[in-house]
Amino acid sequence: MDRHGLAALMALAVAFGAGWQVSTWRHDSLAHAVAAASTQAAERARQAMEAVASESARELEEKLDALQQAQPKEIRTEVVKPVFTRVCVSDEFVRLYNRASADAERTLSGRTAGEMPGNITPP
Repeated sequence: MDRHGLAALMALAVAFGAGWQVSTWRHDSLAHAVAAASTQAAERARQAMEAVASESARELEEKLDALQQAQPKEIRTEVVKPVFTRVCVSDEFVRLYNRASADAERTLSGRTAGEMPGNITPP
């Protein structure tokens, strides 16, 4: 082999080595880009889950507060101080309890009362 052949072979080897190194750098660059994108996606997913959890907790707190406010004072008073000794509960207590129970169910389900203004019943 003469000098020019050897120089060409060396140039080919250097070019092959440089190509291999560039390929390795490109692979590392792509791996880094994938890792960065997955980290960013995971952060977005975490933030979205926190937002949903926060909204759900707020709605639950509102419903629990509405349930606490829905119980008429008369029911608490009659349970603490029974008016009648021979009868378990009065008719008024049953009516109040049933209304409070219906209000609680409506609050938990998110339905409206369905009542018309001015006590007008729908047809």
